[in-house]
Amino acid sequence: MTDTEEDPVALPPPPAGWSRHVVKSRFGLGRDFAVLDPTTDEQRWFVDGKVGVRPRADVQDAAGQVVYQVTGRMLGIPKHMTIARADGTEVASLRAKVFSPIKDRMTMEVPGGEPWNLTGSFIEKNYAVEAGGRPIVQITQKWVTIRDAYTLDVADGTDVGLALAVVWAIDRWVERD
Repeated sequence: MTDTEEDPVALPPPPAGWSRHVVKSRFGLGRDFAVLDPTTDEQRWFVDGKVGVRPRADVQDAAGQVVYQVTGRMLGIPKHMTIARADGTEVASLRAKVFSPIKDRMTMEVPGGEPWNLTGSFIEKNYAVEAGGRPIVQITQKWVTIRDAYTLDVADGTDVGLALAVVWAIDRWVERD
């Protein structure tokens, strides 16, 4: 890009009290994601999808430490994923219903916490997550023109690693199963 050219689609800033991440898919058998800072392209997180009979992924922080592990059922009927901390402690359970071409709905059970309610279009990567009636995560391709990239906006106080585990599970279901 030259000095006289303008950026065709500039990302607007995230809402006040939210952080923004750019999620870029890496093609491969396990469905990996690099999660970048939108202004510097520095990698903040990495989601390492695993190849095998059961859908699995490790959510890693910027230092490469596994923070969460996502594991699905074999054959996935009904579609079910569990999210556990690196030490194996289960922190959430995500169960999918049949997807609708108009609007998808899903609930993630969080033991000892408020359930996360997901609504929107999972196929188009345009959905929101609420907990306790307040929005906590927004996933959208609206501002990103690169194929297989989208923004993840996360409300302050919400666990970004847990949000990424949910995003990976939904993408895995929509694109593989």
